Amino acid sequence: MDRLPDWTDLRYFLELARTGTLAGTARRLAVEHTTVARRVQRLEAELGTPLFDRRRGGYGLTEVGQALLPHAEAMESAA
Repeated sequence: MDRLPDWTDLRYFLELARTGTLAGTARRLAVEHTTVARRVQRLEAELGTPLFDRRRGGYGLTEVGQALLPHAEAMESAA
């Protein structure tokens, strides 16, 4: 990867990490759940690795997702 991920994609990542569901994230960001899924998939494709484990009850962070979380939170705080 030659550049930083899109901040908007990272916002979707952060909210999904916090809520654990597409529907919860969609409500918090006032978008459709399909938008959340698309943004997260785009970020995962850009980084070349899954950030979430998809489970029946929602989404859980992978090891890479857990490693990315504090960096994304720091970016959010700086913004």
